[in-house]
Amino acid sequence: MKKKLLALILSAAMVFSLTACGDTNSGTEDTQEPAVEESKEEAEKPVEEPAQEDESAAGGEKQTIKIGMAWAILDDGQTNLTNAVLGCFEKEYPDYKIEATLTNADGDIATLINDVESLIAKNPDMIYIMNSVGDSGIIPAIDACKEAGVPVGIGVALADEANYTYLYEGFSQYACGQMQAKYMEDIYDENTEYNVACITGDPGSTAGAERTQGFIENFVDKHDNAKVVIQGEGNWSTDDSQALVDDWLISHPEINVVVCVNDDEAQGAINACKAAGREDVIILGIDGSDLGKANVESGDQAATVGINFGGVASACAKAMVDCALGNLDSNEVKLTTENLDLIVRK
Repeated sequence: MKKKLLALILSAAMVFSLTACGDTNSGTEDTQEPAVEESKEEAEKPVEEPAQEDESAAGGEKQTIKIGMAWAILDDGQTNLTNAVLGCFEKEYPDYKIEATLTNADGDIATLINDVESLIAKNPDMIYIMNSVGDSGIIPAIDACKEAGVPVGIGVALADEANYTYLYEGFSQYACGQMQAKYMEDIYDENTEYNVACITGDPGSTAGAERTQGFIENFVDKHDNAKVVIQGEGNWSTDDSQALVDDWLISHPEINVVVCVNDDEAQGAINACKAAGREDVIILGIDGSDLGKANVESGDQAATVGINFGGVASACAKAMVDCALGNLDSNEVKLTTENLDLIVRK
């Protein structure tokens, strides 16, 4: 997929649909993707010297804050989060003119690094990297931000570099897996053998690994009648996950539970199970996306872990603005275990 550079200019008259900031519902209903347009030079005007005090109250111009947002992949869940963050900028920071430039690397780490370098050239007040893929590979991009004097934040902690930069999440990746485990505990039968297949994220992804770990440690490791029979990387993708499960149902026909790290992967598992006539398999997802909720409602997916993107977005937006204004310490970690709900069929 061709990479797109998105220029999103936030002002009082916003031209795209935004999720209401602070919404307490898991996931986002009637989700619309952020309006997309190619980057324009006129949208990238240099930032003026920050005002020492709020000028808007006195009728002056608002202080401009330029934020670069480099997304590793803009899937359904990340689109929900993006809409909610943009909504929070407008609702919670009306005294500032926040200009956000968003890039989408379509899951390619090299593209993500190039995107960050392009954002640096635009002289932003801070850059936020949603590094859901190839986590350790983004260190060159982080170094480039530091060398340029641009404050940088990341969406997922690096495995060995937790203090390398800022961290803004608003929820725990591990807790997502715990919520999936809770569902299994709710339906647990000591007379059933649970043969689990785990579809993780992409190679080196801390987020995917922590979600999988949260499930294994809180369900599989607690029961003698539960075991992981096979595990593989679905790369957060429906097609890749379907290919895995297609093969697994042949090589390991005893599989009766498939645990996925997002709802797109769960869709792949659903497709494979339907093709094999294995609609008895319990399939679990994460994100509480429109896709996931629809599959839960239809009975194709047992459960999804819904993420309250309003709550997450509020935490992310605050951290971004604080970072841009120099009000956040470089090693401060912003992480909570809230904003998660288990969504099952009613």
